[in-house]
Amino acid sequence: MSVRKYAREVSNSWNWTTIKLVSALVYLSMFLPLAVVVINSFNPQRIATFPPESLTLYWYYEFFEDDVFLNAVWVSTQVGIAAAILAGAIGTLTAMGFVRKPFPMKKALAIALLTPMIVPPVIVGVASTIFFSEIGWGRSIWWLVVMHTLIALPYAFLIVRSRLYLFDETLEDAAMTLGADRLTTFREVTLPLIAPALITAMVLAFVISFGEFTATQFWVQRETTTVPVVIYSMVRTTITPKVNVLATLVLVVTIVVPIVGLLIQRALHRGR
Repeated sequence: MSVRKYAREVSNSWNWTTIKLVSALVYLSMFLPLAVVVINSFNPQRIATFPPESLTLYWYYEFFEDDVFLNAVWVSTQVGIAAAILAGAIGTLTAMGFVRKPFPMKKALAIALLTPMIVPPVIVGVASTIFFSEIGWGRSIWWLVVMHTLIALPYAFLIVRSRLYLFDETLEDAAMTLGADRLTTFREVTLPLIAPALITAMVLAFVISFGEFTATQFWVQRETTTVPVVIYSMVRTTITPKVNVLATLVLVVTIVVPIVGLLIQRALHRGR
């Protein structure tokens, strides 16, 4: 073996080892804190010590007896579902307009639509608070729904638009040639074919809404407090075991919802 070849093999081996080491550190830094929170949610001690001496479901029972936590979960769920439906519907209609209809300043309007992805959430929170105060619209759960829809809308728009670029419009032409009107064609042809992208967009919108904190803290009131805001307000004083329970449940939601969306997507693909 030549010296050059040996050096290349050592270099390649070193690079691969480094990549694996860095990847392991990244995964540990991401998932180790989450694992500690999940394990501590089963810790019987009020002031958690790690590792726990035993495991219990006591704090889960306590959590489901706490109206503050349950109300936050209920508000986040309602807002998330409403934002997902609205972002999916508006994102689909907007994407169809952008893909299929030429109009002036199309690129500029697309950039404007994506603005919530670029502007820092704290700026969105402050600006919207000032705006709604000026027009006299008091804070309510509908305010949360509207703002979470606007935050999630760019993601829904991009996902559905990408699918529409790959859509074979001759299928719609064939349906209309056979006598179907535009609404029937959309319901029977277009919607089933873009359904996987639409479901992905709605799932992502729900997860974004459920976990949105920075801008949301400007919009909530006591009765419309969401899960992330409750967690933050609790952590500022002390980390109680019920906060670990709530964080664990949020983690479960953010994992289970995308999995359910993926299963629905696969079912739709098999049904074609």
